[in-house]
Amino acid sequence: MNDNIAKSDSPLMFNAIARRYDFLNFVLSFGMVVSWRRKIADNIPRQKNIKVLDLATGTAEAMTAILRRSSCVERVVGIDLSQNMLLLGQKKVFNRGFKDKAFFLKADAQNLPFLSRSFDVVTVSFGLRNMPDFIKALIETERVLVPGGQIMALEFSQPAGLVKVFYLFYLAYVVPLVGFLLTGNFRAYHYLSRTAQKFPYGERFVSIMKQVGFATVRRVELSWGAATLYIAEKS
Repeated sequence: MNDNIAKSDSPLMFNAIARRYDFLNFVLSFGMVVSWRRKIADNIPRQKNIKVLDLATGTAEAMTAILRRSSCVERVVGIDLSQNMLLLGQKKVFNRGFKDKAFFLKADAQNLPFLSRSFDVVTVSFGLRNMPDFIKALIETERVLVPGGQIMALEFSQPAGLVKVFYLFYLAYVVPLVGFLLTGNFRAYHYLSRTAQKFPYGERFVSIMKQVGFATVRRVELSWGAATLYIAEKS
């Protein structure tokens, strides 16, 4: 059996696992994913009427954290290609009282349907690695940001030293197994594990962001380097 899923097919995969996606993320990260996403919200600029675009918004966990923790945000637009994830995210955000500030759209981060210089901040959480051409998504992000606007990209990375050995074992074997036991979908969690291991991280990803045109890129390592928040500014 072929356990590989093409990145172009990932929206269909996310449709299939949408209902239990948040629960599995919480379990597999030992709850740390909650504090990771809060880091995004806590780094939103403290100025009035901030307009945020959340790429690969999924079930809107990052969007919810932003709306809860950042009162200066005027609106957040969440886009995704998985219809089931979008529906769950919209229901979650609306039920929490943010209907007037949150907007959802089925759209591709690699070809954004927005005018240039439309957003003050663009966020993305564990979404770039699932895009067939994440560099194109970064180029599009740079286009829709206002000058001085920020991108905040949260992605898996890899710890250093002995911790890395255990971490890679956990990703390669434990994540797909637990995903299968709790959802019955081995292929999806094998795919997510594989993309997490292969995505560029640290200075490699910083270099890519600079090549795209972002300035003053900084990175914040989280949980001993298991994840990293990259914050960069448009010139």
